[in-house]
Amino acid sequence: ADVMERALYNGVLSGVSLDGRRFFYANPLASRGDHHRQEWYECACCPTNIVRLVASVGGYFYSQGEREVWVHLFAQGEGRLEVNGREVVLQQITSYPWDGTVKIKVGLSSPMTFTLHLRVPAWCEDWRLHVNAMPLPLTRDKGYLHLTREWRPGDEVVLSMKMPVRYVYAHPNIRQMLGRVALQRGPMVYCLEGVDHGNICLDRIALPADGLSHWQAEYDNELLGGVTVLRGVGIVIEEHGWGDELYRFVAPAIRPINVTAVPYCVWDNRSPGEMRVWLRTGSMRRVYETRIAP
Repeated sequence: ADVMERALYNGVLSGVSLDGRRFFYANPLASRGDHHRQEWYECACCPTNIVRLVASVGGYFYSQGEREVWVHLFAQGEGRLEVNGREVVLQQITSYPWDGTVKIKVGLSSPMTFTLHLRVPAWCEDWRLHVNAMPLPLTRDKGYLHLTREWRPGDEVVLSMKMPVRYVYAHPNIRQMLGRVALQRGPMVYCLEGVDHGNICLDRIALPADGLSHWQAEYDNELLGGVTVLRGVGIVIEEHGWGDELYRFVAPAIRPINVTAVPYCVWDNRSPGEMRVWLRTGSMRRVYETRIAP
């Protein structure tokens, strides 16, 4: 389910433009501004497969057994399942993936005993579970919390998952990713776009290696159809003073820069420009505590 969630939110959604009319055939993790979705392709199996996936995605949310129900994915909506010959309705109330709180209302015609297997994603290290407003301490087992009880009509399960901004590191044998990190919050992978940074070369921007606490997540209802963006402070290597020289003995100047990261799935929906998922990191030294006025 973790792999499925990562693919759906990051790999699948990024393949389609926000207006649903253009498609990527591949999902690059970096672009100099020359990657753009196309209206169609000579070999157009991927766009049609996305249509098929969207039509069937509801079938991936739940599984059911004789006396058990599995909740694999989270989204606002309702699932109707048959457990031991009876209908069980699970209504999810949530703003996931922008918010980590998921409320599940259990709909039954009469009390019934079964096991609810509730997934806690691998990215989540801090969660709280409440049943009918009462805390329930459970240990995650193979990615799920297992709740066996007599369920009554109107019972409510609330799973609260903290969503800190985290750095993702690649295996050290992936040479191209050495000294780089990716940004992730919840299931969403983020990227930098040139349009948010004055269209400078994004490889000149470095993130603080020890500055995760400085990142702020903000929901912007007006941006890209409504997304949560990440805002922080990085450093940028200046290019002034170089003239025509290719090399010199003086280290380049650096300055602080406001950094804005957007979900990878919505990139290339604004002005053309560079994009990076894997970003350089380095010590902030002189600029670590610097704040820049917006």
